[in-house]
Amino acid sequence: MTHEPPPTGHPPLVEPGALKTLIAPVRGTLIVGVVLAGLSSACALLPYVAVAEAGRTLLAHGTDDPGAVWAWVVTGVAGAVLRSLLYVGATQLCHYADAEFRYRTRSRLAHHLGTLPLGWFAANGSGEVKKAVSDDVRQVHTLVAHAAADLTSGVVMPLAAAVYLFIADWRIALLVVAYVAVTLAVLVPRIQSGFQRNMDAYNKAQGDLTRATVELSDGIEVIKTYGATSRTFRRFTDAADRLTTVCLRWMDGIGRPTNLINTLLSPATMLVWIAAVGTAFVAWDWAGPATVLPFLAVGVGLPSTVLNVAQLGYAIRDAQLGATHIRRVMSHAPLAESERPALPDGNRIAFEDVSFGYGGDALALRDVSVTLEPGTVTALVGPSGSGKTTFARLIPRFWDVTSGRITLGGADIREIPTEKLLGTVAFVFQEVVLLRATVRENIRLGRPGAGDDEVEAAARAAQIHDVVTALPDGYDTVLEDGEGELSGGERQRITIARAILQDAPVVILDEATAHADPHSEARVQQALSELGRERTVLVIAHRLHTVADADQILVLDHGRLAERGRHMELLATDGLYARLWRSQESLQEAGL
Repeated sequence: MTHEPPPTGHPPLVEPGALKTLIAPVRGTLIVGVVLAGLSSACALLPYVAVAEAGRTLLAHGTDDPGAVWAWVVTGVAGAVLRSLLYVGATQLCHYADAEFRYRTRSRLAHHLGTLPLGWFAANGSGEVKKAVSDDVRQVHTLVAHAAADLTSGVVMPLAAAVYLFIADWRIALLVVAYVAVTLAVLVPRIQSGFQRNMDAYNKAQGDLTRATVELSDGIEVIKTYGATSRTFRRFTDAADRLTTVCLRWMDGIGRPTNLINTLLSPATMLVWIAAVGTAFVAWDWAGPATVLPFLAVGVGLPSTVLNVAQLGYAIRDAQLGATHIRRVMSHAPLAESERPALPDGNRIAFEDVSFGYGGDALALRDVSVTLEPGTVTALVGPSGSGKTTFARLIPRFWDVTSGRITLGGADIREIPTEKLLGTVAFVFQEVVLLRATVRENIRLGRPGAGDDEVEAAARAAQIHDVVTALPDGYDTVLEDGEGELSGGERQRITIARAILQDAPVVILDEATAHADPHSEARVQQALSELGRERTVLVIAHRLHTVADADQILVLDHGRLAERGRHMELLATDGLYARLWRSQESLQEAGL
C-alpha cells in the first residue's frame, strides 16, 4: 500500500448527501412517523378552530342553535384526542427509527474501526473515535428522533392555519400573514448570516477543545506536575478560549435580531396587531366582530411554529456536520487483506530494503535490511526521531511499508491474515494501557479464553502476583478506582503478564522500563526476561545499559541503519553507538 501525501486544503465541513445516505436504512420508518406528525399538527389546530367557530355561532344565533355549538365542542375535543394519539404514534416511530439508526451506525463504525490500520489510531487519537461514535451520532439522533417530526409540525400547522384564516376573511388574513412574512424577511437573513459566518468556526473550535480535553485527561499526571507551563495544558486553555471567543462573537451577531424577531412575533404583539386590524375593519364596517374571532383564536399563535422551524435549522446543520464526519471516518481504507493468505513458518523476521514515509517526500525509514533471528534479543537504539518506534510498529502492520517488504517466517506480513499476525506479536508499549476493569480481566486480554489459574501463572511470571493479592479485592480489584492504585512499574508488569499469557512467539518491547522506579525496574527486567525466553524479541531502548547483553544491537540515525553488532563490537568501532554510550555514562556520573 502506498502512502499518498495529505491534501493541501481543508475539505468542506458539510458534504452533500452525507446525511441522506446515513439515515437511508431508517427512512421508511421515519417517513411514517413524519406523516403521523403532520396529521397530528392538523388535528392540533381543530380545538382553536372549534373555539372560534363556536364563538361565531353564538354571536350570530345566540343560544338558538345549541346543537351547532355542541358540534364544535365535540370537534374540538376529538381534535385534541386525535392530536395526542397521533403525536404519541409519531414520537414512538421516530424514536424507534432513532434507536435503529444509532445501533446500525455505531455497529458499522465499530466494525469499520476494527479493520483500520493501528497506525490510524496512533495518528488520530481517541478524540476522533469519540467524536464519530458518540458526538456525531448524537447530533444526527436529534434530527431523527425529534427534529424531523417537529419540522413537519412546524410546516403543516401554519399552512393549515393560513388556509383557515384566508377562508374566514382573505383581507385580514393577508395583513396578518404579510406582517409575519415581512418581519421574517427582514430579520431572518441577518440571523442566517451570523449563523453561517460563525458555525464553521464554532465546530472547528469545539473539535479542537474535544481533542485537547482527551489529551489533557490522558496525561493528567504529567500536566499536574508541570502545571500551567505544560504545553498540553496551554493547548487546552487556548482551545477553551477560542471556543469562548467564537461563542461570544456568534451571540453578538445573532442575539439582537433573534431577540427582536421573538418580540415582534410574540403572542402579545400578534394580539395587538390583530386587534388593531380587526378593530379598524369593524369600525369601517368592512367586517363584523364575528369575523375577527378566528384571527384572535388562531392567528395569535401563527408565528410560533414558524419560529420553531427556524430553531430546527440548527439541528439540521448539526446533523449534516455529524453525518459528514462519520462519512469521512468510514471512508478511510481498511487494512488490506491478501486474496492469497500465507502463514508464517517460524518466527524469523526480515526487513528487506524497507522504506516508509508518513506522507509527503520525507521518509521515516530508508533502505533498511536486517534480520531478527528466533531465540535472540535485538535491541533498537538511536537518537530521538531516528525511526525506532516506526521500525517496531511496522512489524504488526500499524502501517504498510512504502517500498521493500517485511517477512515473518518467510511470509510477507501483508499476506498473513491480520488476526494471525496480531496473535503472533506481543507488544508491550512504553505508554501503559489498562482498561477500567478488574486486574484479572486486564491480564486476560492477552488470551480471552484463559482460565483463572493461567491468569495467575502469568502474573507470577511477571513478578506481580504478590502485589495483586495485596489489593483490596485481589484479582477482582477494579483498576483506576481509588482502592486499586498501582505504581508505574506495577502497572507495567500487569501489561507484561498480559503479554506472557498471550504466549506470542514474537515480542516487541517499547522502552518497557521507562516508568519504573529503581526498585520496580529490577522486577520489570525479571519479568521481561521471562517474557522473552525462547522468542524473537525486539527491544526499543533509550537507556543503553539495559540492552548491553543483547544478541544484536541496531543503531538507527535519521531513518537509516547506521550500525549493527554486539555491545563491545560497537564500542570498538567508536561510532554513533559509542558516542551515545559515553554521553549516558557522563550523565550517570554527574548524577543526572
